[in-house]
Amino acid sequence: MYFESTLAQKARKFFRLVLGRYAFPPRDITLEVTTRCPRGCAVCFRGPLGVVPADMPRELFTKTLSEIRAAYAGRGPRYLNFVGLGEPFCRPDLPELLREAAAALPATELNLSTGLLPFDAAAFEALVKDGVINRFSVSLDGPEEGGPFHGFSAEVGKSFSALRLIKKKYPGFKIRVQTLITSRPAVEDAVRYAAELGAEEIQLMRVDLHAFGDAPPAARPAFAEERAIVAAAKKLAAELGLACRNNNVYDLFMDIAGRGGRRCLISDDHVFITAAGDVIPCFYLREFKFGNLSRQTLAEACAARKEKDLYGNQERLCRGCDIYRKEHAA
Repeated sequence: MYFESTLAQKARKFFRLVLGRYAFPPRDITLEVTTRCPRGCAVCFRGPLGVVPADMPRELFTKTLSEIRAAYAGRGPRYLNFVGLGEPFCRPDLPELLREAAAALPATELNLSTGLLPFDAAAFEALVKDGVINRFSVSLDGPEEGGPFHGFSAEVGKSFSALRLIKKKYPGFKIRVQTLITSRPAVEDAVRYAAELGAEEIQLMRVDLHAFGDAPPAARPAFAEERAIVAAAKKLAAELGLACRNNNVYDLFMDIAGRGGRRCLISDDHVFITAAGDVIPCFYLREFKFGNLSRQTLAEACAARKEKDLYGNQERLCRGCDIYRKEHAA
């Protein structure tokens, strides 16, 4: 959550990246509670990465919260993100998991990321009412059916309508819409939809196809076209009173620290915990494991980051990932 960090936190991140060091405890933690999803989006990495449907066992979830709490001396990170290669609402016990996390980490803001299929509106409203959820990130790639991206449908439309009513009733929780940079009409439709939803922010994310090798399931705009789409989206969002951020662009200091896109800008202070309990750099590098929380502590797993030398192996491991390269979408 770089943009919400203090100046001192940003400075520490800059020097960690430049020196190839890691923060402990990690400031940003992502928790994958399930890899099940009903959508089957063509651009999803689940297929090429061989991810099978599975839920994080409840006892492992509880232990993971305990490890996070211990790493933070009884408190917790600023954010705990519930997202991964699966739809969190596929777990019927998701509200129980979120309440358990809120009780274990009362100083932590919980961010739930979803495609709203399925969506338990009644259970979610209860979570919002009780202040369990702090921010809700929703994927939307245009309100049209079909296509290789997050497909819209009548069911998804009903879920958005329910979410819109909940937002009107409880305006205190934040909604962030995430949309892929596919085409100008689709992105602008997503901006308008986000404004109608009552969202505070829309986040633009480039289509990333590097997992598919020479057979990508979709095309993505050329870099010049991406820049034009981003500029148009920001202009429209400003007119509608929305914050709009391009996920590819940080600032001059991060450009320097990232060495022109050759160094990952998140791995210094972020870990991803899979449904199996593996502690990894990001959702993509499933086999680059620092440790596993079913048999290790979070401190032990994070201590292995230096030995594993992600930065020294990044060119081989990341295989063309350009999500954080500023020159591709200004």
